[in-house]
Amino acid sequence: MIKHRTAALGCSALLLAGSALAATGSTASAGTPQAEAAHSHLTTKSPAQEAKAFCQPANGWAVFLNSGERTYKGRFTSIDTDAWTDTQARAYAEDISKGDRVVVQRSNKPKKMTGDPQHPKTPYVVAKLGGYGSCGHTASWTDANIYDAMVTSSVRLQTSSGKSSYAVRACIFPKSGGKGCTKWFVDHL
Repeated sequence: MIKHRTAALGCSALLLAGSALAATGSTASAGTPQAEAAHSHLTTKSPAQEAKAFCQPANGWAVFLNSGERTYKGRFTSIDTDAWTDTQARAYAEDISKGDRVVVQRSNKPKKMTGDPQHPKTPYVVAKLGGYGSCGHTASWTDANIYDAMVTSSVRLQTSSGKSSYAVRACIFPKSGGKGCTKWFVDHL
């Protein structure tokens, strides 16, 4: 049964955030051999350094709203950005099965904001923004059968000056194989 989200912050969202923060080992990179290989040539950081640099617990007062979505093999995923401060982003997925993986990807370099949101292609992110890092979460039995949803930790969306923004997107990796991603989103490129 496919469900549609009606509010970004509710009781189930708080439970999901709590379970995502409590999970251990949920901040690894993309999770598939193909994605890991493609990703490894784009960065020089170790997985532990990368997880520390990209994956952070969401700000407790964040209200995440959908900034782009995709449905792939019956799984809904969205890239959610903080509506209040616009400083963080995370990936959300629902209609999931145990073993599915959701990943938020973020460019290594930010781009100066000029007031016109863009959705650059992957070659743009590789060539102009230094590749990307990622952080993800693999669905447990509880995620799949009780919540039917999961979220990742958050990644920084803007630089501390607020004048530059990173490109971000969400990807879903069903346990059965394949990958479905939202478009790369650069807030005010």
